[in-house]
Amino acid sequence: MTFVITQSCCADASCVSVCPVNCIHPTPDEPDFGHVDTLYVDPSVCIDCGACLDACPVGAARPADSLVGREKRFVEINAEFYKDHRTETEWTAPAFTHASDKDGGRLRVAIVGTGPAASYTARHLLTTTDCVITMIERRSAPGGLLRAGVAPDHTGTRGMVDTFRWVYRHPRTTVHLGVEVGRDITHEELTRHHHAVVYGTGAGDNPELGIDGEDSPAVVTAAELVRWFTGHEDQAPVRLDSERVVVVGNGNVALDVARVLLATPDVLRRSDVSDAARAELERSAIREVVLLARRGPQHAAFTRPELLMLPESMDAEVVIARSVGVEETVAAITEPRLSVLRELPVVDLDWASEPAPGRRLVLAFDAAVESVGDGELTLRHTGSAEGTWQTPSRMLVRANGFRVRPIEGLPFDPVQGRIPQDAGRVLDDTGGEALPGTYVVGWAKRGAQGGIGANRHDAEETVASMLQDALDGRLEAPAQGPLSLRRSLLRTGRTSTRRGLKALDREHDRRRTAAHEG
Repeated sequence: MTFVITQSCCADASCVSVCPVNCIHPTPDEPDFGHVDTLYVDPSVCIDCGACLDACPVGAARPADSLVGREKRFVEINAEFYKDHRTETEWTAPAFTHASDKDGGRLRVAIVGTGPAASYTARHLLTTTDCVITMIERRSAPGGLLRAGVAPDHTGTRGMVDTFRWVYRHPRTTVHLGVEVGRDITHEELTRHHHAVVYGTGAGDNPELGIDGEDSPAVVTAAELVRWFTGHEDQAPVRLDSERVVVVGNGNVALDVARVLLATPDVLRRSDVSDAARAELERSAIREVVLLARRGPQHAAFTRPELLMLPESMDAEVVIARSVGVEETVAAITEPRLSVLRELPVVDLDWASEPAPGRRLVLAFDAAVESVGDGELTLRHTGSAEGTWQTPSRMLVRANGFRVRPIEGLPFDPVQGRIPQDAGRVLDDTGGEALPGTYVVGWAKRGAQGGIGANRHDAEETVASMLQDALDGRLEAPAQGPLSLRRSLLRTGRTSTRRGLKALDREHDRRRTAAHEG
């Protein structure tokens, strides 16, 4: 028997660091790391020790003989990665950097955000230095994307927030919840109280499409839907009154939206979906979700594990809408990541009518939305065909990627869609000089790309830059002490750390109970 890595892999490489025989690839120092769907276990090298099982933060490492149904395909997927012999066998010794400022005092570091990138940064600082950390979070509970941006049925990935609970409670960590930089405190105030400020604020918005009728109530974003699914405090309820829902996008977020909209009541009950959203989903009229892709199937953006496991959570058929040349294009696909498309039926879709009997997810390529009307959408061809057509739908979802929000007081590159930086050091408006003591991690650093696990190595790079700056004397000592910051934030009346951490504990207990009952 061997272990395999399954659908929920976050690729933060925790498993790589504990594997005694180096059988998990790609590793962070290999060129294809971050460019493949998951990490992979080499079945010819694995010794069945189970170290990866214990280290995996999302439960993706599984014994091969425990897999059922379509999960068994992951045995083949893991082995397929090693058809071409890999020569990487040398271990790289772990490096631990312990640093203080040039005078030997403890560094005080502010981290804005508590999502994966920010939390990896805090974890790395706590485990490799003696820094004192202040975490600032605008929501009422920590976790960021892990709580408000991950689909509710991806319970393994959502449970990853449990790996950071000790970070928020560490004696050298102070967490301020319900506090927003730019509203309750400025960047300049943070710099007066800390040697360094790190921004890990992510990317929370879906870009606009620029079409007629986009401001209609029929249009929602994937980010809004997922926040509603998960019971986010600031998200208004969503009504699901359309039999056909059109989703713009064909990446994993679009698949997440489709999967939850078509989920069975049993799957919803086992998920982290909020009570209000579950009631609306169970009574909804949705029978068909159409994912629109501007380009052809050879450019599909989803990962193979996500599409492969769709039928396991939906009482729905997955099909491809017939269009000019789509069958020939699908048949010619050789890339392993897209091979699942060759298994799907290509069907004629009656766009002018309500959905046919039954429930299905439709992948529609070479198509885009032209405009939003009263109870219908106008679509257009983007491939070799020309023309527009209408389809009845009272709901359009924008799942066309994410957009990094500018941060007040920091430069922003609108072309790259991120804060200008070099190895995590924030650069000035000219893109030349680094702003003293100001750093960035995660999507705010590299743009809206890369999965959750990529933030671990991204954070380590930024921390290395910060510590080098400290050793080189480039960080200014704080002008004010930590108590003055705490008093200032308490005067706003917004910080409520204890209540937020208790909410995190309740979620943790619910997950443990569900796992035990399951």
